[in-house]
Amino acid sequence: MRKFLLILGTGVLALAFSGCTSSADTSEEPLDSSEYTNSDGRGSDGEFSFSNIKSCDEMEPFLNVWIDGLTPYDWNTVSSTEIHCGWDTSAGNVAPDKARSIEVNLVQQSELPDYSLLEKMKGYERLDDAWVAENGGVAFAMTIDIGISAAIGTTIWVPGVEVTVSGGRWANLPELDGPAGLEIAKNILVSR
Repeated sequence: MRKFLLILGTGVLALAFSGCTSSADTSEEPLDSSEYTNSDGRGSDGEFSFSNIKSCDEMEPFLNVWIDGLTPYDWNTVSSTEIHCGWDTSAGNVAPDKARSIEVNLVQQSELPDYSLLEKMKGYERLDDAWVAENGGVAFAMTIDIGISAAIGTTIWVPGVEVTVSGGRWANLPELDGPAGLEIAKNILVSR
């Protein structure tokens, strides 16, 4: 039951965020290795880029505390316009206190999406961060609290990329909340 509630919460968060970005080509295109990024994560056009990410395995160092013991999703994908990476509790290890999933999604997004509808929803929290502000971006978290656990999605947009880190709160496990998701997103962007 708990895994069902967590999956339901993550699904609701995904649907809420999916309406905020423009549609992008989801086909499996090879990445353009000729586009290199600067040391701050920006491409030659001044926008942030994830063009150097070739697999979801490259996300694991940023998430090692939260994905320890989890299994990668079968549908993880990396293309030139979108990256979808997720990990969850393997079917044989599901227990009420350990059923969880973690996701990181990056979408090529030059223009600031309209987040005004989300700002009015329960669970919305604006995240103030000096680095995000200096780079002309915005960041926020959405929390769906179901009592014993919570699904928490953190989104950061900077020119060129929107990153969403989905996690939550679980009993006796590290919490992947807004501030933690924000640090993961920033580290991914700067490391590129």
